[in-house]
Amino acid sequence: MDLVDLMYRYINKFINSDELFESLKNIDLAKYNEEEKLSIKELILKLKNIKDTIHNEIDEIEKKRISEINHLLGLFEDGINNEKTNEETREFLSKQYQNISKNKENIRDGGELYEKIFTLMTQNDLVCKYAGEMDDKQLLKFITKYISVPFPPVINQEAFNDLVKAGIEDDEKEALWRLAVNYHYKSMDFSLIEDYFISKKDAYYLVELISAVRENLNFKRLISKIKKTEDKMFIDDVKKRLKDIYLDIGFNKSN
Repeated sequence: MDLVDLMYRYINKFINSDELFESLKNIDLAKYNEEEKLSIKELILKLKNIKDTIHNEIDEIEKKRISEINHLLGLFEDGINNEKTNEETREFLSKQYQNISKNKENIRDGGELYEKIFTLMTQNDLVCKYAGEMDDKQLLKFITKYISVPFPPVINQEAFNDLVKAGIEDDEKEALWRLAVNYHYKSMDFSLIEDYFISKKDAYYLVELISAVRENLNFKRLISKIKKTEDKMFIDDVKKRLKDIYLDIGFNKSN
């Protein structure tokens, strides 16, 4: 799982090639058999060769990330320097400022460097072996460690539904919501998730789902399902939460 996690963190740009390289060098080889140890050492050598021969390029994604960080740093600076800010808040803002500044320094990979290492990690036999050994519950937990990533595991609707069922079995509402957010814009049908939240009369998670992936939902069908519960308290709670976030899905217009 260490290898799969490192691959996932790299391709989704949580770490750069320097951090990936150091993590691979420090991986606990005692967890692997002799053949796998050789495979990991070979992976490290290939990664080093790519790093040594291809220069990094700051792409548009990285430029946007840095721009967003600079904006946040500016807001923190305003708060820190504001004479009306109390000491407790100033201390909190200062710590956040330092953490985000450190994050800014770790430039993410782009261009050919990123593409080469992306391919190296995603097509590595050992990484693929361990990724393929995860069952539905393990995969659900793995995916939903992060609220949203650009490159979640490539799965079809049937596999997605299996993950939803695994989450339903353990009443993992937060994981189900995160799963939907990860596969926003991936042409998935979220009916099983919305049906589960409705069956549980959970207005909070239902409205969070609507807010996060509204483009993927059929509002007319969804409103019909909610009304069929004939639970006034639940229906009113959904309406209130939608109103609180200024989200109109046509509730009052439907029959």
